[in-house]
Amino acid sequence: MSNHAASFIAKSTIKAADLDHRRKINFNIGKYNAVVPLGKKQFPNLMQTREAAKNKKWEAIENLDKYLEEFERKITARGAKVLWAQNAKEAQDYIGAICKNKQCKTLVKSKSMVTEEIHLNSYLEEQGIESVETDLGEYIQQLDGEAPYHIVTPAMHK
Repeated sequence: MSNHAASFIAKSTIKAADLDHRRKINFNIGKYNAVVPLGKKQFPNLMQTREAAKNKKWEAIENLDKYLEEFERKITARGAKVLWAQNAKEAQDYIGAICKNKQCKTLVKSKSMVTEEIHLNSYLEEQGIESVETDLGEYIQQLDGEAPYHIVTPAMHK
């Protein structure tokens, strides 16, 4: 068994026995479950809407290269610059170079799963740059030195 798997099993065993944690999660899931039916009422034909969304998602994935190039063309026409990174390190280096060029000491970061995936906050901290989250849940997690707990509700366990 890999170290990651063993670590996961050990941590999940401890967390599963944490009754306070389970109470908080159940409370927040209960709130979510209470409002989901209200959200579904917005769609007169929910199954047809779900099918259409699924089809759009797959169409976008199957044509991702085309859409990315189209995005680049349209956004650069408006004055933006697109940087293509092959991996997390390259993305970090691009961002670090921009921050260095602008003599950035602090930056404000919007909620982004990509920045979580490339560990941007820790990279910026290593570079001596303070990163401040704008999403309240992400900010709470940042203050506690923890990664987001959930993609939609990053601090649902608090």
